[in-house]
Amino acid sequence: MSTSTPAQLARAIDAQRTVLRVKGLSRRYGQLVALEGVSLDVLPVEVHVLFGENGAGKSTLISIVAGAQEPSAGSIEGHGRPCRFDSVATARAHGVRAVFQEFSLVPHLSVAENVTLGEEPLNGWRLLSKGPERASVQGLIDQFGFDLDAGARVSALARGKQQMVEICKALKRMPKLLILDEPTASLSGRDTQALLALVWRLKEEGTAIIYVTHRMHEISLLGDRVTVLREGRFVKTVPADTSSDELIRLMSGREIVALYPKPRAEVGPVRLSLENVTLAPQPGVMQVTNASVEVRAGEIVGLAGLVGSGKSEFAQACFGLRRLTEGRVLIEGVPVSIKGPADAIRHKLWYSPADRKHDGLMLERNSRENIALSGLAAGPSRGSWLRPWQEVAYLSELASAVDLSAGRLNHRVATLSGGNQQKVLLAKSLVQDVKVFVFDEPTVGVDIGACMSIYRCLSELSARGAAVLLVSSNLPELMGLTHRLLVMSGGRLVGEFKRGAFDERRILERFF
Repeated sequence: MSTSTPAQLARAIDAQRTVLRVKGLSRRYGQLVALEGVSLDVLPVEVHVLFGENGAGKSTLISIVAGAQEPSAGSIEGHGRPCRFDSVATARAHGVRAVFQEFSLVPHLSVAENVTLGEEPLNGWRLLSKGPERASVQGLIDQFGFDLDAGARVSALARGKQQMVEICKALKRMPKLLILDEPTASLSGRDTQALLALVWRLKEEGTAIIYVTHRMHEISLLGDRVTVLREGRFVKTVPADTSSDELIRLMSGREIVALYPKPRAEVGPVRLSLENVTLAPQPGVMQVTNASVEVRAGEIVGLAGLVGSGKSEFAQACFGLRRLTEGRVLIEGVPVSIKGPADAIRHKLWYSPADRKHDGLMLERNSRENIALSGLAAGPSRGSWLRPWQEVAYLSELASAVDLSAGRLNHRVATLSGGNQQKVLLAKSLVQDVKVFVFDEPTVGVDIGACMSIYRCLSELSARGAAVLLVSSNLPELMGLTHRLLVMSGGRLVGEFKRGAFDERRILERFF
C-alpha cells in the first residue's frame, strides 16, 4: 500500500480547492498560433483578472474554458478532476458560464424571452407561461440593480442595455465560475457601479470570476490576482495591487512613457462651430437641445457624459447622421449644409463612429480596402479608376502612422483584434485632407497598448493644426488628452472645464 508524502497531500488538497486549473493550453488555426502552453489556476472566492493587449490570447483562452472552442493541446481540471469542455452546454453543466463581448441575443424577442430562452417556464398544460417568466426575470434584474425592463424588445435597447441582458442570462442559474469579458465597456456610470457591486457580491457568495478588462482602475478595484498574457503566451501572475506601470510593462514587454501626450500649448482660430443645435426627436434616443460648441485649430475638446446622455448624437450631427431642427454648423466661420457624410468630407470634416463593426468597417474586406475606400471620392486616390499599385506606399505610410503592422493590410478586418480594427478605422480618417476630426469612443474595447497608439495619433493631428472633438465615456482619457472638457447630461451641455481647472469630482457631479 502506497502512502502519500505531506507535500503530495498538500498538492492534492490545493487541487481540490482550485475551481479551475488549465495546464499547457494551446490553440492553433493552421499555421496561426493563438495560444501556446498557457497554464493558470482560478481559486474560489477570487476575481482573477486576465490582462493583455488585443491579440494576446485572452479571448481564445476564455472561449476554451467556456466550451466554445476545444484546445489543440493541454488540459482542464475542475476542483481537481479532469474536465473536457467540448461544448458550451458541457461547460455550463460544470457550472461555468460566460458573458462575451459579442452578444448572442435574439433581437425581436423581449428581455425576459432572451433570458429564459431554452429554459422557459411552463404551465400545467406544458405551455409557455408568459406572466411568471416576465415577473421572474424582472425580479432578477431588480436584484442585480440594473436599469432594465423585462418586457422591452432587445432590438430597441442600446448596446449597454443589451450587455445587461447577457449578464442576466449568465446568472439566471448561479455559476461556480463566471467569465466576464470587458463587461463595463458599454455600460453607463450607474450600470457600471451596479455591475461592480454585483461582482463583489458574487465573490462573497463563493463564485469564482475570470474578469477580462482593459480598464486599469478596475484591476485594483475588483481583482485579487492578475494573469498577464502576451502574444498568446503566459507572462506572469501577480497581485492585483501591482502598479499600472509594471502591468503595462509585463503586457507590452517594453518600458512605458507617459500614457497621455501633452496637449499642444497654442491653439488657432475656430475651425468647427455648432450653434444652438437641436436635433429631430427619435424614438428611444436622447433628444439634444440648444447645444453649442467651438473647436479651434490645434485644440482637442472633450465631450463627456453617461451612455445615453446625447453626446454621441450631438457628434453624429456634425456628419449629417442626425437631422437638425434648429441651429447651424459652421466650418471656419462659414455656415455649411451637411446632409450626409459626403457633404461633411467635402467640407474637410470627418466623423469616426463608436461602433466600428456595424458602422465603421467592412469586416469581410481587408484592411487595405477599408482604409482606401473613403479616399476614392475625396482623397489622393480619388478618380474614376482604382489604382492599387499607387496605393501601396501611401497606405503603408498611414498604417505606420497608427502603429498598424503593414503585414495586416491584406488581412480581413474580421480576423483582426479589436485594437487593430480600431487602428484601421483611425487610418481611414487620415486618407482625406481633413481639418476637423470628430472621434466617438475611439478606445472602447481597446487594450492599453493600442490606446497609447491612438492617443499619440490624436496628439499629432492636434499638433499639425487639426481641430479634434473627442467624445468619450472614459473620463481619465478626456482629462489626460484635452484642452477643454464639456459635459452633456439629458441632451444638454451642462458644464465646461478648462484644463487647468480639471477636477474629477466636480466633473462627475455634472453627469447626473
